[in-house]
Amino acid sequence: MQEYYRLLKVEFLKQKRIFIWPTVVLTPLLGALLSFINLFLRYDYLRNLDFNQSLSSWHLFLVQHHFIWAFLFPLVVTIIASHVHYLEFKANSWKEALALPVSRKKVYLAKWSVVLILSTLMILENSICLVIAGKVLGFPEIVDVSLFATYSIYQIVAITSLIGLQCLLSANSNNANVALAIGFVGVASSLFLAQSEQLARFIPYAHLIYTLPDYRVNNAVALYYGLTFGLVFLGAGMLGFQRKEIY
Repeated sequence: MQEYYRLLKVEFLKQKRIFIWPTVVLTPLLGALLSFINLFLRYDYLRNLDFNQSLSSWHLFLVQHHFIWAFLFPLVVTIIASHVHYLEFKANSWKEALALPVSRKKVYLAKWSVVLILSTLMILENSICLVIAGKVLGFPEIVDVSLFATYSIYQIVAITSLIGLQCLLSANSNNANVALAIGFVGVASSLFLAQSEQLARFIPYAHLIYTLPDYRVNNAVALYYGLTFGLVFLGAGMLGFQRKEIY
């Protein structure tokens, strides 16, 4: 485990002076700001719609925010996954990294963990930003802590499938644009793919859409299939990286 933690520390040091950290911090702020403006301008209209009558202000806010976030967040995760691996190709440092007496699987796991940790930080910051925005909007109800905690947990579980797939693609392509292009197309088409629940189960880019804690949403798609595919892709990535030829 000490070897893994050392590798993880090195991976975070590599991200220290590049655009990743500002992106991680600013993405939830942007998403919350867009949702704040939306509700600030349309709260009365949205509140009076029949299908929103039973929702609290916090739940209504989350529903409105979710489809902005379910598109913006996976795009950023795709960029992070690609960049974490592309750093090695860009600096031509794969040979040096793999010449060290460390397990290739742990090297891959450390990179995967960086993407998951940064994604988790964005998820948590997103919830905090939404709570602050709701307070500024003056919602009459107390903060629904359970709602936001559930939403955060569901996202952390569901995003593992997308992280696993994008890390697998990024680690096996010398050209970062290939993994990015696949990720962007997948995210862009996720809303369309999510129209079919049967199809969405097998599409990692659509899993996050099913994380909204709402009785109208089948969260099992995000939880069971998201986690299952996340573990499958992680295992496939580690095995593939173990056998990968580095030139």
